[in-house]
Amino acid sequence: ELRGYFQTEFQNSDQTSAEYTHTYELIPRAFTISPGVVVPVGGYDADNLRVTYSLGQQRPVSGRMAFGHGSLYGGTRTEASYSGRLALRPQVAVEPSLSLNWVSLPFGDFSARLLTTRFIVTPTPRLILSGLVQYNISGHSMTSSARLRWEYRPGSDLFLVYSDGRNLLETQNPTGLLNRSLALKVTRLLRY
Repeated sequence: ELRGYFQTEFQNSDQTSAEYTHTYELIPRAFTISPGVVVPVGGYDADNLRVTYSLGQQRPVSGRMAFGHGSLYGGTRTEASYSGRLALRPQVAVEPSLSLNWVSLPFGDFSARLLTTRFIVTPTPRLILSGLVQYNISGHSMTSSARLRWEYRPGSDLFLVYSDGRNLLETQNPTGLLNRSLALKVTRLLRY
C-alpha cells in the first residue's frame, strides 16, 4: 500500500483533507462481493482519491462530508458520505450518517447504501445511554442496539447491551428477526 495525505485546519477549526492510496490485493479464492457479483481469483491494483471536509466540533451541528473515486477489482468505485453530530442539549446528541457507494466491475454492477443514526443521552457524568439504528438500504436489513454504561464507582463500570438484526424482506418469519442478544459486563478497579 502506498498512501499520500494532505490536511489543513482553518482558524474556525474546520478541516479539509485529501488522500490518495495505491494498493495491490491478491485474491486467492473467489468471493461474492454483492448478490450475483463474484470477484474471481487474481491480483488487483487500485488507485483511489478521497476528499473530506469537516465542520468544527464547537458548532451545534458538526460533521464530515467526503467524496471519493477510484478503481476496485478491475472496475470503478465512487463513494459519497456524511457523518455528523447534532447537539440538541448538552446531555442529548444525535449522530446521523449516510454512506453511498456505486461500484461498476467487469463481472457486475451494484450499489451499497447505509443509513445510520446514533442517539446519546448523558443524564449524569457517570451514566450514559446510547442507541444505534443501522439500515442497509441495498441489503434490506436493519440492526439496532441499546447500551447503558454506568460508572458505579470511579474506574468501575457496568455495561448492559441489547442488540438485534432483522431482514426486512423476510417472508417466512413476520418479524424478520435474524439475531438477538443481551450482554452484561461488570468491571471493578482494584487498587493495591
